[in-house]
Amino acid sequence: MSAVTPIIKNDFFSHGTIECTDMAATRRFLVEFLGLDIIRPVKEAQYMWKGGPWSVVCVNIQDGECKEQPVENRFVLSVASAAEVEAAHSAALSLKDDYGITEVLGVETSSGHPSFKLKDLNNTWWEISTVSQADFDAIFAKGDAVH
Repeated sequence: MSAVTPIIKNDFFSHGTIECTDMAATRRFLVEFLGLDIIRPVKEAQYMWKGGPWSVVCVNIQDGECKEQPVENRFVLSVASAAEVEAAHSAALSLKDDYGITEVLGVETSSGHPSFKLKDLNNTWWEISTVSQADFDAIFAKGDAVH
């Protein structure tokens, strides 16, 4: 990947964090709608995971609201086909009130991958796409583009 010797020689990318205001409603959305695996090892946080070497920690905000995020700050979940993207989009539209989904954008295709974006009850953006691990492996194998 890189010929640079890093200052921090880390072993792996462990986790990142997002905010939530209602742990139970957030867990329901993450498990039932997005299909993520959730554990709550401590009172103030729950961990999201879908295999692999890293997770996302959802930290409860006691007072106030979760910060508004722009759509460019999102998590991408991959599904197997364009039909699954369409089915997820339909589900997001029909179930948005049940799960506190506040925005659902239309299905678009970029680089041959259909996807759509939605904003959840905590102002977190999610993208449902057909992009695969193989796509990212190919991108990283190619290396930097000349700019």
